[in-house]
Amino acid sequence: MIAMSGHYLYSDTSGILERKEAASSFWYLLTFRTHVLFGLAAITVGPLQFIKRIRISNTKLHRGIGYLYIVSVILSSLSGIVIAQFAMGGLISSVGFSVLAIAWFYTTVQSIRAIQNRNFRDHEKWSYFSYALTFAAITQRTLLLIPLLTSVPFIPIYQLSAWLPWLLNLMIAHSLFKSAPSMKNQKIIQNIHL
Repeated sequence: MIAMSGHYLYSDTSGILERKEAASSFWYLLTFRTHVLFGLAAITVGPLQFIKRIRISNTKLHRGIGYLYIVSVILSSLSGIVIAQFAMGGLISSVGFSVLAIAWFYTTVQSIRAIQNRNFRDHEKWSYFSYALTFAAITQRTLLLIPLLTSVPFIPIYQLSAWLPWLLNLMIAHSLFKSAPSMKNQKIIQNIHL
């Protein structure tokens, strides 16, 4: 993911940026790079939150990583809402990416509210959903390999990639959450505070 997205941080004409008029604007590039940089941070630190050993025996580390993840998601999702308005593929893509960014922000805020209310099971559920939406960036790029490796036109797949990856990821997250054992020993994790 770093290799696929890192070039956007130093080149104004890389990948999809070369096809966009908006990319000539300083504010668009700043917003786009904010989205990419903090999205990469969320993708990187997010899985650490699901490591049971860290979550239970090192609550300070879990909380610290959680803060980094939350800040990253908030900055990346809010900037994502802005750049979604300039997505290739017209209204289909713009609406799909906008809904994704709003859902990403919402699920993360719900996760925060749940832990503030010491509702550990809801915190876990919303964390699954939040990271599923974070991971949509990887699922989307996997889907975009189809037009890159075949003769299938790019724009229809790009429009599909504004919707399918995050919907699919949410279904998988829901299934994983339902099959995950509940955090039965609440006393072990009662030291988790925001």
